[in-house]
Amino acid sequence: MSKTIKFIHFHNDTDLPVMIDSWVDGSNSLKYIRVGAREKLVIHSSVGEWHINAMLTNKEDRKLWDDNEKLKKVILIGKFRSKPCASGNYSWMEYDGLYDCVYSEIENPIENVKGLITFSIF
Repeated sequence: MSKTIKFIHFHNDTDLPVMIDSWVDGSNSLKYIRVGAREKLVIHSSVGEWHINAMLTNKEDRKLWDDNEKLKKVILIGKFRSKPCASGNYSWMEYDGLYDCVYSEIENPIENVKGLITFSIF
């Protein structure tokens, strides 16, 4: 039996880059992708769950976070899913009130993917 890979649209609605980690079929480790400021893309995961962080490998990217007083110590941001958990949540953030990931659905799905997670900083 083959596993179904889950997809979701991700919109980084901030002026800062982030890293997204996910499990991908055939690998025994998390794979990561950099998502630039204001970038929108479709991402996948074999389990339908993604972790978002500021563990940026580029010094210029990390400096953007470090230059913001309220964000300079942030590394782990949280996680989000393509389907809700039993209580109906799609995302869990490490620091309430600092940033958020909000789930919505696209009216005209792109690539047959209707779920959208929008990441924002308050």
